[in-house]
Amino acid sequence: MALSFISAAKSDKGKVRASNQDSGYAGVNLFVVADGMGGHAGGDIASALATQHVAQFEDAYADSETATAAILRGMKEANQKLIDTVNKYRYLAGMGTTMDSLVFTGNMANVVHIGDSRVYLLRDGILKQVTKDHTFVQKLIDTGRITEEEALYHPRRNVLLRVLGDSSDEPEFDVHQFEIQAGDRFLLCSDGLYGYVPQTIIYENMRVADLEEASDLLVAETREYGAPDNVTVILIDVEETEELAPTHSITWLGSAANQVAIKEGKGPDGLLEIFSPIRWYESLRERLSREEYRSEKDPLLNKAIAEFDGKIRRFKIRGFVLAFLISGLVIGGLAGVYSYTQTRYYIGVENGKVAIYQGIKESFGGFGFSHLYEKSAVSATNLPAFQQELLSRTISADNLTEAKRKLAEILKSTTNG
Repeated sequence: MALSFISAAKSDKGKVRASNQDSGYAGVNLFVVADGMGGHAGGDIASALATQHVAQFEDAYADSETATAAILRGMKEANQKLIDTVNKYRYLAGMGTTMDSLVFTGNMANVVHIGDSRVYLLRDGILKQVTKDHTFVQKLIDTGRITEEEALYHPRRNVLLRVLGDSSDEPEFDVHQFEIQAGDRFLLCSDGLYGYVPQTIIYENMRVADLEEASDLLVAETREYGAPDNVTVILIDVEETEELAPTHSITWLGSAANQVAIKEGKGPDGLLEIFSPIRWYESLRERLSREEYRSEKDPLLNKAIAEFDGKIRRFKIRGFVLAFLISGLVIGGLAGVYSYTQTRYYIGVENGKVAIYQGIKESFGGFGFSHLYEKSAVSATNLPAFQQELLSRTISADNLTEAKRKLAEILKSTTNG
């Protein structure tokens, strides 16, 4: 028995972006998703160049080590290609891209990851995130400074710490290798999906049996949530077959579906553009950057973390002070309430005898607001029936004098018989 891989892939520029800076490739054994850094000139060019280069490493590799080494080489070469392009065309300075590459070898999945695009695995009804984001907020999560929920709204949630492209750092990749089985379903996606669509909804749509329908639904969900970003999804089903499945068509997505070419211009830099219905320079009008690169070695990053820690400490101090003040108010309020109840009295029964209680009969959370003040020698059973009924419902008094007067009247009724 052999394993075959069936895929469905979709990419959409969303409702806000002028161009699609995502790229993708769905091949036979190799699948790639890349997200160009939004707001930079050439984010679409970066993702397209990198994806088109890595796709050339599609092959039927004999084992995981060989496959992973090849994909790593391809991604490093793509990184150098982007650097060389920027050196020649300076107006593209700062362009970069994330990238997830998934290559299958036999019964093994091999993932090479950089940036904040993601790979998920759905197995036996359980959805697992395979990759970990290379972002500023993920670093804060890892060090326990914030929660995953807080990261969704953090003002620096779009700061990337690792990318392919125009940076002074040698790219560092995460590699994941694990066994696969028939019935597994993989999802490769850009942050245009998980950044806006809740994971519970991603999970529900990934469980839809038909692969094409599931991919359509995932993209549709991003539009339901406003589609403020480009989105790319690749779904892959792992199936068991008697013999190797026939080769299916290759799918190119986003900017990678177009030809990237250099046209020599009058200036020293020439002109680099993507031939597509949407011209590359439209991305220059997107002045609000969705993502920003910062080196993990950048002193400004450590400064930002230190500033964040300072804010957290101040927040915790303010929180402690606020909690202390609130606790003081609550305790003070309860003390005031209790003090007031002790100005009240009522007539009741204590061990069968008529008695005076200081406070009120009611209690709260198991805490009583009264105590025995004085117990008479008169048994409640010796009282007339109507007075026994009054005692069962409590005879209240505004002060001690009134309480003693009412007790005397009750005792008098027994002597009058």
